[in-house]
Amino acid sequence: MPLQQTRALRDTFDVDVPLHPDTHSCEDVATLVEGFLRSIDRYRRDAQGLAQGDVLQALSIVTAVQMAKGEAAERYGSGMQITLRDLSVAGNSARG
Repeated sequence: MPLQQTRALRDTFDVDVPLHPDTHSCEDVATLVEGFLRSIDRYRRDAQGLAQGDVLQALSIVTAVQMAKGEAAERYGSGMQITLRDLSVAGNSARG
């Protein structure tokens, strides 16, 4: 899936990512990716000291939760409501 990112100064870069075999709509994928990137950019404007690793970790957690939701829907049916009630991340922080 070709993705072109345009910055405010009209600098662009292209990224070519192979699509997952279960992908149904390139347009929906592109819309979601654009929304994720805009959301991250908005958050970064207000966040003090947000590291690239913080963003990547959050995306990893979102991916894991989304996969679990999909597996639960397959097992228990699509009518099941799934709510993330608590998120706790434990580990050593590189910041001092």
